[in-house]
Amino acid sequence: MKHRITFLLLAILMCLSVLTGCIPAQQEPVAEAATAVPTAIATETPQPTEAPTPEPTPTPEPTPTVITIGAIGDIMMMSVQVNGAYNPDTDTYDFSRSFQGVANQFRSVDLMCGNFESTLAGKDAGYSVKKRDNEPADTFNAPDAVIDNLKDIGFDFLSTGNNHCLDREMPGLLRTLDVLDEKGIYHTGTARSNEERDTPLIIDVKGIKIGFIAPTEIINKRDRYMNDEETEYAVTRLYQQEERLVSEIKALRAAGADFIVAYPHWDKEHKKAANSRTRAAAQLLFESGVDVILGSHPHVVQSIEYMTVERDGQPYTGLVVYSMGNFISNMSNKKSVDPLKYGLYVQLTVEKALDGTTSLKAAEFMPLFCFYRSIGDIYLHQVVPALSDTSLIHSYSELTESELVRVQTAREYVIDICTTDAIPVMEDAEWIQ
Repeated sequence: MKHRITFLLLAILMCLSVLTGCIPAQQEPVAEAATAVPTAIATETPQPTEAPTPEPTPTPEPTPTVITIGAIGDIMMMSVQVNGAYNPDTDTYDFSRSFQGVANQFRSVDLMCGNFESTLAGKDAGYSVKKRDNEPADTFNAPDAVIDNLKDIGFDFLSTGNNHCLDREMPGLLRTLDVLDEKGIYHTGTARSNEERDTPLIIDVKGIKIGFIAPTEIINKRDRYMNDEETEYAVTRLYQQEERLVSEIKALRAAGADFIVAYPHWDKEHKKAANSRTRAAAQLLFESGVDVILGSHPHVVQSIEYMTVERDGQPYTGLVVYSMGNFISNMSNKKSVDPLKYGLYVQLTVEKALDGTTSLKAAEFMPLFCFYRSIGDIYLHQVVPALSDTSLIHSYSELTESELVRVQTAREYVIDICTTDAIPVMEDAEWIQ
């Protein structure tokens, strides 16, 4: 029995042992391998770069205003010239070939001026004719086309106060002014009414206000073509209306003119030197407020000088060009030295200072030569600068050797009369071809 119990206990123990071996032993949990996370490298966050503070743009220093004024003498429109500009194929007139030698220079200045010694009375009034028995001189009337040609080469202002302004009587004088208005050309010297006469002519050029006055000494005994009222205003007279002329100069200044130019038609024809009456008139013009005098009428070049007068209790020195001679004409003395064919181009530099004071800063001149040659049954008139180097001269057609010699003669003659301490002759390089 005892053995049976022992056997039974052993059997139970064996079963328990087997059962125990069938139960897996409990294991320590294994930690799952962690995925490596890259360590962020500490970098300095860039700070926004401040744009450099721009240096303040300096306010431009104000500078004086400077302009140039070009001027020539008598623009004659004689019958031979008018005929030479006619094109029978088109029944039109064209004077442009006459001006090609000076066109670019004239266009280059800020204000271009001349004396228009003719009328624009229209075709029906009859164009220019030579002196007739009942007339003291040739009478001039040009086709309107000449104004188109003059404007094309730069002209801004034309004086109409001269001894030929009544060559086609009052209707011609009035139509001349109408045409100039229509073409956009400033003018003074003649007027259509007292109101127009009393209105100062001031041209604003880049902020510098240029005033003009253009009196004439004579009107070729044509007073008879004006009634009493017209005589008062139609033509600005140099000596007969002296008191009114002085008041008109002062009115220009009162109206705001910074600089006043007088374009008088005075002195005696064909005289090389201004007479005492002309010099006295120049003094009066300066004393009254004129700054520069650009004379015409003698048809030859006269001297250039500075004149000092007393104005408003102070000394004033003004430039006077007594005569710029002919710009273009058919006039000639038929000699090797022919002053009727010589003229002046005068160039002025005017400056307005910061305080508003306006003055002439410089002046110079270039001799001009007007020649003509026959082309078939007409004459072509041309104006060229009398440069020292004649090979530089540009014109509508090449100049002949004899013409070049005459150009040099013109240059020498004009320089001899005009070269003083007043103003110099222009250098060839300054002339714009």
